[in-house]
Amino acid sequence: MYNNIIIVPYRNREKQLNYFMENVVPLVKTNLQNTKIIIIEQEQGKIFNKGVLMNIGFKMYKNKTIYFIQNDIDLTPKKKCLEEYYSKNIENNEVLAILTSPCNVYGGIIKISNDAIHKINGYPNDIWGWGCEDKALQNRGEFNNLKKTTIFIHNNKLRDDEYFKTFDDTKDRVTTYLNNNHRIHYYNFQHLDNNEKNERINNNGLNTLEYTIIERKNLNSIVELIKVDF
Repeated sequence: MYNNIIIVPYRNREKQLNYFMENVVPLVKTNLQNTKIIIIEQEQGKIFNKGVLMNIGFKMYKNKTIYFIQNDIDLTPKKKCLEEYYSKNIENNEVLAILTSPCNVYGGIIKISNDAIHKINGYPNDIWGWGCEDKALQNRGEFNNLKKTTIFIHNNKLRDDEYFKTFDDTKDRVTTYLNNNHRIHYYNFQHLDNNEKNERINNNGLNTLEYTIIERKNLNSIVELIKVDF
């Protein structure tokens, strides 16, 4: 049983991945006991789907860790951040938003218990591109009465301070702001009644996840790369 599994959803960010491996991984080894890093890489050919990548990590390591930490590849923690927040114990019904988006949803870097992420059925699997997957996860958390504790809010400006070094990923994004699934998850969910919300959550997530593992290998003693298609 791990204390933490850090999941990094990834595709086509070689420079950022190299920085993460060279700078973050040694800090994790030194400052976070009994922690494993899982890089989930999406195969080429489809628009990026962060929700599915995260769900794969949650499902593969279900009941093998106390906490999951979602860590976007463009947001990298420093030693002080690891010591103060990545190592922090949280309650089973709590989400720790270590560095969240300007909208203050479940995005960027969050810590959540194994029990909580499976209780809310993970992410929806039908959000392709960027734009609303983190809001959809927050919808599920709020519906299940998870308590969110926010530490830092990302203002979309690059930062290099005692807690984080961040990278600009705007050129790599394919947004879904006009996509029907975006409207469903971002705007329409709040107008559903509780039965409809419950049905929406339970019919799309970890329990309906389908994927194929293309490659699985250890990059070092604490980092595993899992390349997938779906």
